Formats: sequence, C-alpha cells, structure tokens
Amino acid sequence: MTHNDVASLFLFIFARMKKALIIFAITLFVLQAPAQDKDLLNRIRTAGSSVQTIEADLTNVRLKAGVTTNQSGTLHFVSPKEMAAVFTTGQHMIANEKKLKVDIGVFHGSYRLREGGIPRSLSNIFLYAFQGRCQDLADENDYTLKTSSSAQYYDVTFTSKKKHILGVGYKKVVFRFSTKDLRVKKITLTDYKDTEDSYSITNVHYNVKVDKSRFQF
Repeated sequence: MTHNDVASLFLFIFARMKKALIIFAITLFVLQAPAQDKDLLNRIRTAGSSVQTIEADLTNVRLKAGVTTNQSGTLHFVSPKEMAAVFTTGQHMIANEKKLKVDIGVFHGSYRLREGGIPRSLSNIFLYAFQGRCQDLADENDYTLKTSSSAQYYDVTFTSKKKHILGVGYKKVVFRFSTKDLRVKKITLTDYKDTEDSYSITNVHYNVKVDKSRFQF
C-alpha cells in the first residue's frame, strides 16, 4: 500500500468518524431536550400544586387588527375549579365546577362545562395555568409544547395542531412563569384571527381566604 493509499484511507476513516460524532451529538441533544423540558414542567407543576387560592390584580391587554385596548380588574381562584376574573369595564369570566359565565372577546353567555367543549377548554387554560398543569393542557387540546427561558421567566408555549374552519379557539397559548417561584405571571392567548389577549397577574396573594360567593351565578 502506497503512502497515497494510506493517506486516502486515513481521510476516509476520519470523515466517517466525524460524521458519526456529529450524528451522535445531534441524537444526544434531541434525547436530552425532552428530558430537560419534562424536568421543568414537573417543577412548575409541583410549585402550582401548593397554590390553593389566589387573590390578585389582573390586567388584560388586547391587540386586535392593530388596535390595542386595556382593562384592569381582579382575579380570584380556588383550586381546582373555581375562578373569577372581573374587570372594571364589566367584562368577566367566572367558572365553577359546573358552569362558565363569560363576557370576553367572542364568548358571551353562560355555558355548561362539558368534557371536550370549547367553554371547558377556555376555563381550563386559566385553571391549569394557576396549577402549573402544562402537560395536562397540551394533552387535552392536542397542543405541541415548547419551553424557553430568560433571566426572569420560563415561557411554556402551546401550539395547536388542528385547523379550525370556523376560527373559534386559540392557535397559540403562552404561560409565563417566574424563575423565582415557578408560578404563572402572564397568560397570552392568540386566536385564529390573530387577535392577541394577554392577562398579567400582579400584586398576588397566595393561600388566603377567598369569598366563594364570587363563583356563584
């Protein structure tokens, strides 16, 4: 075997090893990413499981057709199924174990909370956010799930796999959790007409007494 043959063989082996190492690195990254996400989601759920009640201020910012509107109100939550978001404009969303009463966006009226229905999906977005139940929301709504992080927040983004002919529902939902306590601070909903509603939760008091008459209607 000549020196040229040896050099060619060496280059061939090196190229194959380099390709194998690249494939191994990519495979390792793909395998690790879901595990990292799962660990974060489990920690968020554990933090949310300690939340029995919430009293907080709530700010809604809506971006529709290039026009931004704002409204402020209060949030009341009792785990696992009771919530009242009431704004100074009169708009509201109140859920208990059986019904949802809502006057926000395209939703107006009182609805029975049947499994698989749009009203239950809407109420569960908020209820699950407060409880850190990200994977449950993804599973129930056939959402893909992705996490990202910054210095102050973890974002969990849900993207719908479905095509809605009538355009009712949300194609994207984002939960923003604080890196300090892993509790939700902002919920952003984007519908199929690209209207974006964000709900920011501030001045939060956890596990305090809540007047449950707020959830009756």
